[in-house]
Amino acid sequence: MTRPGRRASKSRIVSWLGWAGLDAVSRLALMTGSTIVFSRLLEPRDFGVTALVLTIVTVAAIFVGAPFEEALTQRRHLRIAHLRAALGASWLIGLVILALSAIAAHYLARFYGEPEISALLPVAMASIFFSGHSDILTALARRLRRFNEVAYATMLGHIIGVGMALCMAFMGYGLWALVAQRLLVVVARALVLQARIGYVITPKWSSSHIGDLGRFAGVSFLSRLTDTLTYLAFNNLVQIFYGTAILGQANMAMRLIEPIRGAIVATGHNLAFTFFARAGRDIGKLRSLGGEVISQSALLTTPVFAGIAAIAPVLLPLVAGPGWDDAVVIAICLSIASAIAVPSGLFFTAFSSQARPEISFYSLLVGLITIVLILTHFAWLGPISVGLSRIASDLVRPLFAIGLPMSGFAWPRRERLAALAPAWLLSATMAVTVAVLHRMISMQAPMVQLAILIPTGVAIYFGLLAIFTRRRASFLLAYLPGSPKRAERPAVR
Repeated sequence: MTRPGRRASKSRIVSWLGWAGLDAVSRLALMTGSTIVFSRLLEPRDFGVTALVLTIVTVAAIFVGAPFEEALTQRRHLRIAHLRAALGASWLIGLVILALSAIAAHYLARFYGEPEISALLPVAMASIFFSGHSDILTALARRLRRFNEVAYATMLGHIIGVGMALCMAFMGYGLWALVAQRLLVVVARALVLQARIGYVITPKWSSSHIGDLGRFAGVSFLSRLTDTLTYLAFNNLVQIFYGTAILGQANMAMRLIEPIRGAIVATGHNLAFTFFARAGRDIGKLRSLGGEVISQSALLTTPVFAGIAAIAPVLLPLVAGPGWDDAVVIAICLSIASAIAVPSGLFFTAFSSQARPEISFYSLLVGLITIVLILTHFAWLGPISVGLSRIASDLVRPLFAIGLPMSGFAWPRRERLAALAPAWLLSATMAVTVAVLHRMISMQAPMVQLAILIPTGVAIYFGLLAIFTRRRASFLLAYLPGSPKRAERPAVR
């Protein structure tokens, strides 16, 4: 019999997952809707220019938020003074970056040969003040386990930001709307999260409290910076070797995949850390708890990306319209890369909970080197090398998570592999079957194809779960109609 405390805990987790799922679905719907509009109003080159600007802004945002979020979340004793000091440092750094961007924008426009960058970059860079504030509030929400508020703020921020950007697009400001979308989403999310959390944090400089955040802030910052530099290198190298139009094709593919990937990664990390932190320094407990959490998460998330890879040849043209053939190939590669990397990411959350955040940093650094090497040495393959570079880069993550020998960390490699292998194998089987079915019905209308492919993929995957991983997948199978486990499902309260 499930104890009341445990039932309440499960109910809370289901509630968190429900909000996270609603956030992910709404983000996907909004980004898909905006992509349908923007792709019909703008050229691939416009998406390429936007990608260059927003990647620079994303790198800058790391400096104002990444040094603080993880350190504030995981600090054993946190005071309001730490939050105020973090916000003060964040805004000071943001002011310096904004001034530098205003100066550098003209030179970057000349370097890329895209004059619009000189005006777009300083405006887009204003978002970093709000992204830093939002990261600090997110850290506080994570400590308070108010994940619903984070999901709600993210969802509402996207509704407001995307809605306003679409209004700008219909008014004839298409390129500005693409750039403004990020700014508006970030501003709206920060304001909504501030209102929902209820804690008013004012900035105050304090070098002593900044120093208290210590080593973890530095390693977390390096990890986030390396991850973002990978996108910066990716966008710049694609622009250099293939041109702005192909970069626009890649950006279109990313608009299909990245919203889902970002939502799953953030939600998985936040929720999993609450489990892993309970293990404390007990490696045996972490092995038992971590293996179960990671394997179940993989069974839930991997088929999402595998399924998108299978239906991308139908879905992306339906969303973007004609003229995006290269984007289809890149989207398939991005989906495969996500199916490989995202499930293994929770291992790094587990390592981080044991004060080993540097392992994630090392894997990201090797991934950055990998993507640079492939884009610079295999450009002769054509646009497909753009997608292959992401697969190779993301493959580094599970290689580190599973294959890295770690002294004093008694988690055998075979157990780490066993946590992920079923999800990879079953998802790949489902995706290949759906891809074959797609070739058989390719003469049907796109909507008819999707109406056949998606339910078929879901049915195949649940069938594979029931046959091969019934025990591990019992948490998913319990939600099937007629399942004897339905009565055991925790109710959302």
